[in-house]
Amino acid sequence: MKIFFYGGTFDPPHKGHKMIIKKMLPYCDKFIVFPAKKSPSKKYKPIANSKHRMNMLNLLFCNKKIEINDYEINSNNKSYTYLTILYLKKRYKECSLSMVIGKDQLKDLPNWKNYDSFINKINIICFNRIVNNKSIILDLNQYKNIKFIDDFDFDISSEEIRKKIKSKNNKILLNVVDLKIVDYIQSNNLYVW
Repeated sequence: MKIFFYGGTFDPPHKGHKMIIKKMLPYCDKFIVFPAKKSPSKKYKPIANSKHRMNMLNLLFCNKKIEINDYEINSNNKSYTYLTILYLKKRYKECSLSMVIGKDQLKDLPNWKNYDSFINKINIICFNRIVNNKSIILDLNQYKNIKFIDDFDFDISSEEIRKKIKSKNNKILLNVVDLKIVDYIQSNNLYVW
């Protein structure tokens, strides 16, 4: 069984997340999304609570191959990838695991907790990440078990979306966030300062 997994705070989930998952679905048997309680690499705590982020992800992904998993979001531990991999290996004993990440995360990967314990035990699918109209440059020779997806250039982050919500410009917001998510954000008064 081929399992792809993808983690993040998804605060809020946006069209870039959706495009990544849609692009990967044909290549796996199951795609698992892990919203994090708090990303160890980020200083801030997610603004929307766990329930709202789970609800938005469930609204965004209605496909039987996609599972929105609450392991990380309900864990007492920080959302460390090595723990999620142990959880997946225990749950799916005979599976091929592939982690989906962006180049921005790949660049930081050697700093992840217990990085050495999993780097050669899983496959990694890395999406190009455009930040401020610039592609992230990496030394690709150091990576052996990584497949790069370079034809992806969605330049937005959840942080930028939260700023757009503050400006209350729905036309700009609809370019980057699914209408169902915009409606959910508005009806639950999320991300308003």
